[in-house]
Amino acid sequence: MRRYLVEVAVITTTAAVAVVGVLSEFHETHRPDPPLAGAVALTVVTILLMPLRHRAAVLTGVAVLAVCLVYHLIGYRGLALAAPLTPICYTIIGQGRGWKSLVMGALVALGVSVVPFVPPLPPGGVNTDAVGGVTIVMVATVALAEAQRAWRSAAEERLQRVTQESDRRVVAERLTIARELHDVLSHTITVITVQAAAGLDALPTRPEQTEDALRTIRGAAKDAMAELRSTLRVLRDVPATDPEPQPRLDQVPQLVESARGTGLAVEFSTTGAPLDIPIGTELAAYRIIQEALTNVIRHAHATTATVRVDHQPDALLVTVTDNGTAVANGDGTGHGMIGMRERVRAVGGTFEAGPAPSGGFAVTARLNLEGPP
Repeated sequence: MRRYLVEVAVITTTAAVAVVGVLSEFHETHRPDPPLAGAVALTVVTILLMPLRHRAAVLTGVAVLAVCLVYHLIGYRGLALAAPLTPICYTIIGQGRGWKSLVMGALVALGVSVVPFVPPLPPGGVNTDAVGGVTIVMVATVALAEAQRAWRSAAEERLQRVTQESDRRVVAERLTIARELHDVLSHTITVITVQAAAGLDALPTRPEQTEDALRTIRGAAKDAMAELRSTLRVLRDVPATDPEPQPRLDQVPQLVESARGTGLAVEFSTTGAPLDIPIGTELAAYRIIQEALTNVIRHAHATTATVRVDHQPDALLVTVTDNGTAVANGDGTGHGMIGMRERVRAVGGTFEAGPAPSGGFAVTARLNLEGPP
């Protein structure tokens, strides 16, 4: 509705300017021939062409110029009937996407200034003042239309950049959630599977071990549910009122104890003085240890594993080694390995995973405390 009202206002204003201008020019010439009716008729034609500019702006502008030329050749003096060229040229440039629309709009706009000089010249010569005034108006129209087009183009580019950045953040958040879910579920399901198997084996002869296995399963499931609630909360529409804290390095002993419950002998040690470690770096270190231990339990056929956390002045060094079969840990292209590499890359640092010199498999992550370079 608003667009319709604006269009009506533009056409009405332009028509009034054109008709009043033609009447004024006609009376200033003091010539009864050619008749006033012809001038008004041609002016009405240019006004009626205006609505077509939204479908074919350049053709509409050329058509108005043709009517102006006929107006001149008949013998009328003046350029008032060319008033519709102002909104037409504005549309040509404003709706365009590059320099071609600017050139076409400028040619149409300045074409009306050439029409009065086409032979035969009217009696008394060309009204240069009128031509000069029309030229100034058309040049101003071209400049204003180009400025509006440039502003609109810049606004669209800004919106596109904002949209792309928003999409990038959504994808990054989804990848983060996927990594969190993979790490939590992979570790918990591994612990539950191993403990369930141990409980079933011990049930006929050692029921007390079955009870221990069930307690371990219940604890792992409880911890997993807490982490899942914290991870999936970002997908809810309602903001969290009781956010669960993300795992930190001080929870690694619990992680190690959980791995020991599967029968794996895990040695854990820390060196260096703990510094102010960013939350993201602590979470990355925790998840790397969690995923590495999960791989040891599931794939390495190992009996022992070692987890070391070394606090250095500018970095946090995490190392997980085992005495199992190195090949069983995979070639480093699984989802777990990819997730660990991505976590290291996100916080800045280096990541290595492969057979250890003394046998078994080793995972080493050096996490920069200052973040990505």
